[in-house]
Amino acid sequence: MKNFSSLKNIVFDLGGVILDLDVNGTLELFLNLGFPKELLSYPENFYTDIFFNYETGKVTTDAFRDSIRELAGVHFSNSEFDEAWCTMLSRIPRKRTELLKDLSAVYNLYILSNTSELHINRFNTMFHEAAGFPLSEVFQHGFYSHETGYHKPDQAAFKHLLKNAGIRAEETLFLDDNIHNVKAAKELGFNVIHITDNLRMEDVGYDR
Repeated sequence: MKNFSSLKNIVFDLGGVILDLDVNGTLELFLNLGFPKELLSYPENFYTDIFFNYETGKVTTDAFRDSIRELAGVHFSNSEFDEAWCTMLSRIPRKRTELLKDLSAVYNLYILSNTSELHINRFNTMFHEAAGFPLSEVFQHGFYSHETGYHKPDQAAFKHLLKNAGIRAEETLFLDDNIHNVKAAKELGFNVIHITDNLRMEDVGYDR
């Protein structure tokens, strides 16, 4: 792995990087709730305005649930929906939390994620349970799309992070499993690593 001699900061995506995903688990529970099959095409139908607006904080969680009820044409309780929606957040391997703890002693760590209020609340709980300590012990800050209003791969999301964290792209490593996000970061001068099934975050060499 490349030796990043000037590296001071590392920015992590959540889903597919720190957090293992199980999208099929969510789709299965949605189907059990009576959602029409044509609504469950992933990822196409998960990038429609309803989901995008929720992930960029333009609508509340209650409004998001109501929009899905109307779109699906079925009734479900808030708790039923929340459980189905969050089932895609599968697990956080303890070895990753231990790695993050080690890295935080050397680098400034940040999160940059396209995510929603329901997901980040569940993620915070999952991380604490897996690690035995809260996110704040290892991360300087989390930049979440539903709070910032910026959505990767829009370069505004990366510029917002750089400005508010007070860091420089050339001194920062960015890890994401979405190649479009990786390319956008690289264009801005970030050091980048594309996380894949064959290269997980724990496989990366982070030595100076």
